[in-house]
Amino acid sequence: MIIKAIKIEPETIIKIFDKHNVLQEEIFDVLKNDDPRFKKVGGNQYAAIGLSKSRYLTIFFRYDEGEAEITTAYPSDKNQIRSYKKVK
Repeated sequence: MIIKAIKIEPETIIKIFDKHNVLQEEIFDVLKNDDPRFKKVGGNQYAAIGLSKSRYLTIFFRYDEGEAEITTAYPSDKNQIRSYKKVK
């Protein structure tokens, strides 16, 4: 999957930080600098699991014509990390 642009609404940035302590920079780091694993979860909604500088994140987003619109992100659980490492 090729992501040309990442869009995060201001209220989504606040929600993700308040609920999951995930920074916008970590999301960009996973989607742009890491080699995340993608999975289609329905319609144009996808999930990505990848490694930021210090931890694994699971990121949900809508994908349309190269643009990823982030809906949520949180630290990955053990099963998600295992799945990521298994494919790697």
